[in-house]
Amino acid sequence: MTQQTIQRKSMPDIETSVLADRRRLIIALTWPALAENLLSTLVSMADTMMVAALGTFAVNAVGLVTQPRFIVLSAFMALGVGSTSLVARAKGENDPAKANRILWQSIQLAAILVTVLCVILFCFSEPLLRLIAGKNISEGTIHMGLEYFRIQIYGFPLLCITYIMNAALRGAGNTRAAFYSNAVSNIVNIFFNYCLITGNLGFPALGVAGASIATVLGQGAAFAICLFLLLQGKQFIRLDFRLHIHLDRKICAGISRIGMPALLEQVILRTGMLLFTMIVTALGDAAYSTHIIAMNIQTLSFTTGMSFGTAATTLTGQCLGRRNPKLAQDYLHETQRMGYVVSIAVSALLFFFGGRLASLYTKESSIILMASQVLKIVALSNPVSNARFVYNSALRGAGDSRYTARITFIGILLTRPLVALVTVYVFHLGLTGVWIALVSDAVVCYLLARRRWFTEKWALIQV
Repeated sequence: MTQQTIQRKSMPDIETSVLADRRRLIIALTWPALAENLLSTLVSMADTMMVAALGTFAVNAVGLVTQPRFIVLSAFMALGVGSTSLVARAKGENDPAKANRILWQSIQLAAILVTVLCVILFCFSEPLLRLIAGKNISEGTIHMGLEYFRIQIYGFPLLCITYIMNAALRGAGNTRAAFYSNAVSNIVNIFFNYCLITGNLGFPALGVAGASIATVLGQGAAFAICLFLLLQGKQFIRLDFRLHIHLDRKICAGISRIGMPALLEQVILRTGMLLFTMIVTALGDAAYSTHIIAMNIQTLSFTTGMSFGTAATTLTGQCLGRRNPKLAQDYLHETQRMGYVVSIAVSALLFFFGGRLASLYTKESSIILMASQVLKIVALSNPVSNARFVYNSALRGAGDSRYTARITFIGILLTRPLVALVTVYVFHLGLTGVWIALVSDAVVCYLLARRRWFTEKWALIQV
């Protein structure tokens, strides 16, 4: 009995009218993504704590690499959006052959793109990090960051192609694959962090370089698992190297129609984040270290929105594949309701225990106090922030990535930096002002995404 047959027997059809069955479908898509995101977040927190044992400079060095790393990932997030949306529609049409062609074309595009980006990054890694660091970050931090970044570049091909494979699997409704691959990746990462950062079990103490090597090894493990799952032939989609050798212009055009606006959105997002990071680094090493710790803990609050957003993307695409936009609205409404419940629970954790979480990273009381204050701001805005993720994910699942790019432009490139400039340089609120700007961006994006969803224009988009 195939896995597809088992799934059809165990799970209700997407067009079921029974609320309990719809919730089962939402949970079935959400829990693996939630487990994956939560595990990744906890590992990221543990990763940062291990690096923090080397001192504030080490934390800041790894933090400097975050934005360049996400600049690279932004291109593949865009490709992933196109792949997820098109595979989800092929799933709704029950056309596995079409889904397989989409998968293969997406991987080929990713391989070409990551090769070009890696060459560029090798050539310009130092000027890029110095631009981000500005004048108030120490030279030692910059050199550590450069050492960490250059090792990361070697792992980008595996990381990016793995992202595309997981995106296609999510579109087919298999969110567990990403959970399994990331779980193994995180275990490998943590193990080699322990071995290589401070030197344990006979391994050399390599500091931040050891942390970077551990990350690349984890990415290799995730790639191997995804490749194994797709070669097995037990999924709705499978990877067959004997087929689809040449680029298919029609499929590439379909991916581009959805992916290019998503790429624009990611470019806007990363440009805004880069400008925002430069404002934070201008506050100095202590404030930047606090910001990195708070951002690291904040990812706990994002796990809910990102996970329910995964369900929203898949369900919206599959409902539109069935030519049933009203059903997509019903699923989105229920997904948001379920997401709010979990978001409020996470908000309580951050509000009351933020300081204790920060103390796991550092013993410096001033940094713990600042982190505790900004995490209270995060806690109060968390339900709205997560609802923003779910609305945007549903719009992308419908192929409305052009509008989500506009939302990102207004929120990240305009609202966040402008509010940060005013709160930091006019009202002199320091790091608190920076995080007020983050909340302002979330609220603006939420309002715009919600308004777009209720216009129902996304239901008319052809992909």
